[in-house]
Amino acid sequence: MELTLRLDAELESLVTADKAVGDFAESMSWPDDSTFKVKLVLEEILMNVISYGGDGARKPDISMHLSQQGDLVSMEISDDGIPYDPLTAPPPDLDSELDDRPIGGLGVFLVRELMDSVEYRHEHGRNHLAVKKKLGSNE
Repeated sequence: MELTLRLDAELESLVTADKAVGDFAESMSWPDDSTFKVKLVLEEILMNVISYGGDGARKPDISMHLSQQGDLVSMEISDDGIPYDPLTAPPPDLDSELDDRPIGGLGVFLVRELMDSVEYRHEHGRNHLAVKKKLGSNE
């Protein structure tokens, strides 16, 4: 089964995407834990594109493709915003006191921790961030 959405770089798109993934997950009988993780990762990725993907002149065009084969869920978010490979971001400082840490940087960490694989490519003027999650896996 597959789901493809085209989204505006607006906060309202978070609600649209969340509902679409929730409906897909329910129709495919995903475990609640996997549904939560995929939805959280999607929200983080979309929020970053909405917040930082534009160049001031225009907002990026976003698309999301979600598919499932067996117990493997694959999701790809692509946008035509500013090229950015989030996998090059340095790991967050998790050892310092909370008040001493810089703001931000936890989103990419969360995506990597919650998904089984994360890949980035920039192709034909678009950022593509692909994540995969094996249903029921606790990694």
